[in-house]
Amino acid sequence: MMRGLLFLALVLSACGALLQPGYASNMVLQRAPQQAILAGNGLTAGAALVVNFNGRNGTATASASGAWNYSLPATPAGGPYNITVYSGSSQQQLTNVLFGDVILCSGQSNMEFKMSQIFSNETYLNAASNYPDIRVLHNYNGNWQVSSETALSSFSAVCYLSALNTYNTSRIPLGLLQATVGGTRIELWSPPGTQSNCYGYDVPSFSSLYNARIAPFIPQRISAVIWYQGEANVNAAGVYNCQLANLVRSWRANFGYDDSLPWFIVQLAGWGSGSYRALSGQRQAQKNVADTVPNVSIYTAADLHDRLSPFGNIHPRNKEPIGLRISNGLLNKVESVRTIANAGSVNITLTISFVADQTTQGLAIRKINCSDPEISAYCSNLFEISVQIAGAAAVPTKWIAVQQYSLQNGMLVLSTVIPVNSSYTGWRYAWEDIPPMVLYNAANYPTLPYQSQAPSLFPSDGYYTMEYISYGYGLGYRNGSVVQGVQLSVVPRINPVWLFQSDSDHFGSLRHNSTGLYLTTSGVNCSSVSLEPKSGQNNQRWFMINTGLDDLRYSIYNSVCGWKVLNNNCNPALNVNLTVDTFGGCSIWSLNRIAPAPPSTTTDNVVGTTALPSGGHLLSYSAIIVCVALLVSLFL
Repeated sequence: MMRGLLFLALVLSACGALLQPGYASNMVLQRAPQQAILAGNGLTAGAALVVNFNGRNGTATASASGAWNYSLPATPAGGPYNITVYSGSSQQQLTNVLFGDVILCSGQSNMEFKMSQIFSNETYLNAASNYPDIRVLHNYNGNWQVSSETALSSFSAVCYLSALNTYNTSRIPLGLLQATVGGTRIELWSPPGTQSNCYGYDVPSFSSLYNARIAPFIPQRISAVIWYQGEANVNAAGVYNCQLANLVRSWRANFGYDDSLPWFIVQLAGWGSGSYRALSGQRQAQKNVADTVPNVSIYTAADLHDRLSPFGNIHPRNKEPIGLRISNGLLNKVESVRTIANAGSVNITLTISFVADQTTQGLAIRKINCSDPEISAYCSNLFEISVQIAGAAAVPTKWIAVQQYSLQNGMLVLSTVIPVNSSYTGWRYAWEDIPPMVLYNAANYPTLPYQSQAPSLFPSDGYYTMEYISYGYGLGYRNGSVVQGVQLSVVPRINPVWLFQSDSDHFGSLRHNSTGLYLTTSGVNCSSVSLEPKSGQNNQRWFMINTGLDDLRYSIYNSVCGWKVLNNNCNPALNVNLTVDTFGGCSIWSLNRIAPAPPSTTTDNVVGTTALPSGGHLLSYSAIIVCVALLVSLFL
């Protein structure tokens, strides 16, 4: 008899038995006022179950698919409890179960970063056994473990440190669910079909991590989600803005919550990602979601950088501040601008006030260590003001470093000199991949990086030059003039003018102004890009969205061969084509808007070409600058 019971216990343990993976001894179930849910599958349709908890029995019945769930009574924080599930001759028991708050921690490598890898790891690991009310589960099909040096050594540092700070205040048991994979894009974590409203950017096969790492936790009740991801989506901030908002809403809905489920975003830490401040644009996308989706808060790690990290400078070891920074709302800003004109320049002063709440208490400007080689190059432009040079519509906004900044009566005052023929358009703070940060409150929380006038997510209709990311290379034909049917490439100092006109879905046509032909993709897998007469087909409909990089840099997509991006291969010797988007620089284009679209034309009735003072089929870069004033007057 004992051998039979032992064999049954082993079978139940090995097969997951009556309860689905994720339910095991030592776990934490969500406390009242929520009702924790037990769930399982693989039973015969109609099979009866009995759940014994806290001296009482409850019943459940397996559905036609063999799945079942049972809602326990709402139970206050505490324990330990034993829970036993019976069905026929089978049973499964959970022992040493606590009720408390269950937190799901997910994302890529910085969320995966282990406790054993952080600074001061021995301090935390040596004390881990002092917190038996903190329990951890690393991936849904593992075993729940009570806090210990062994259990925490390979567990997420951001997840645990955030929980530890919370537990030290509340003394409520905490269950931490880790679902992380390094180097992964947000698409992989998205439920199937949920990203299709992001301008059609939906790849069904991209849901693999959601299916494998998140869906198995459902229908467990949770109290919050901490999300640290985004590095793998840098250079696509415009799409990410939509994708992250969709991810939050879809996870909440699939777990059975509305906007009441708290969601915490960790804003990306600093590392040298390249150029054009791509990380700043990605941080702005994260902030936009926190600003627009209810009950989403944001922690910033932008001031945390670690060029000497043995795990790569993208993985700073200083995770402790993230665990301490509980976001109580963003510091919203209101601007007032005063200018004083001089003969050759203008003195401009901005006064920025902060919404009065607990986050602004003790706001101060800190000194920074400009000898730090990671930030020394940026110490002179902590704050910047953007201006538009009069009559230079084709030139991106110019950013000018603020010469003087101070706090006066709780308000931030910025003063600097700008050219006399310019007008103020916005300001920004800590807008670098590795930003020096000087604004902190009394609780040691930094003010988030900020830009008051973010670039448009989608370009407005108008006439543009369209160049490779670093400027100087435009779409053309390497062996002569552009004509119908010739495959295009990028050519130095060639800058044709394109008329972009879009529909309500933001897809639109790109008409080559000199020839009146339309940018068209064709061939197997959209291998060819050329100029063709207007067809009105999808292979002439293009979608342009901001990448988050400075100075109107966009990615250009077409959906006729699936969601693919216009790619110049970073090589003038190769033809331009459409490829699967890897977010690299070869698929980023710099747009310069030189004139608005004629108000009488739409994507459905454009006929012929518009006479521009080009002197030929193609405009050179110098010609663009010279003709700006004429272009503006012609089309206004």
